[in-house]
Amino acid sequence: MTDEFEGLIDGLKSENWFVRFYAAEALGRLADARAVQPLILALKDSDANVRWQAAEALGRIGDARAVEPLIKALKDKDYHVRVLAILALESIGDARALVALTAAQADKVDVVRDAATKALARMTPRKRRK
Repeated sequence: MTDEFEGLIDGLKSENWFVRFYAAEALGRLADARAVQPLILALKDSDANVRWQAAEALGRIGDARAVEPLIKALKDKDYHVRVLAILALESIGDARALVALTAAQADKVDVVRDAATKALARMTPRKRRK
């Protein structure tokens, strides 16, 4: 398993964006915390498809180390990356993301605003009626 895992990590460094994309996807499916740092680096990939797949993978893994890099990804030029970063932050559920998600409600793209609003609604604790 270690050789396969290392092969996927190496795949994130491939010159081919398609290989990097599928390496990120596979690492997300493995949900192995050892992949968090390499996936955080993939959030800065030159290809938007790789960046959104890295965000999705980090959400699947659910490690709080990804919160700050995912918050930074909310400013990505590609709106798909921003949406997947929002979903990942929601999945992780760390309160550090609340301010950034609130700011994302002002995004110029409807789907980003909607994702941020829904994520905040699901992450914000509700007071119980007595």
